[in-house]
Amino acid sequence: MKKLIFTLFFITIVNSFAFAQNKVETLDLMGKTYTVTKAIPPEIVGTYLYESIGEPKVLLEKDGTGYFQPHQTNPISIKFWVDCDEAGKWRKQVGGTGRYQYTLVIQYLDGNNGNYKVGSYDLMGVMIQPDLNRVAVYGERFKPLK
Repeated sequence: MKKLIFTLFFITIVNSFAFAQNKVETLDLMGKTYTVTKAIPPEIVGTYLYESIGEPKVLLEKDGTGYFQPHQTNPISIKFWVDCDEAGKWRKQVGGTGRYQYTLVIQYLDGNNGNYKVGSYDLMGVMIQPDLNRVAVYGERFKPLK
C-alpha cells in the first residue's frame, strides 16, 4: 500500500512539472493587449552584433533584461517579455527553410534620446535562421545559433 501511494504521489509530481505553464502577464501597447511571459526561449539569449561585427548591439539575457543600442548612441537598458498565448506557450511566426520568429515586447528603462522614452514600450522581432546558423534582430544584428 505504501508503494502504491508513493508511486501515485511521484506520478502526480512528475505530471505537474511536465505540464507546468509559463507565468503569463498582460501588457497594453499601442491600443492592443498582449499576453506575454518572462520565460525566455534559450536560443534567443545572447549578444547580437551589427552585421556580425560590432556596434550597435542588442543584449538579451535569460532573465528578461538586456540593452538595445541605437545607431551612434549609448546602449539603453531594457526589460522584455515574449509574446505568448493565454496558456504561456510562445507564439511563433513560422516561415520557409525552418525559420521562425518570436515577438518581444520591450520596455526602455533609461535614456531619453527622443524615440526611446523611459518606461515606454515597443516591439522587437527575433528571427531564428537555422539555415544560416544564426539569430537576427532587426535584420542587421546577429548572433550564432547554438
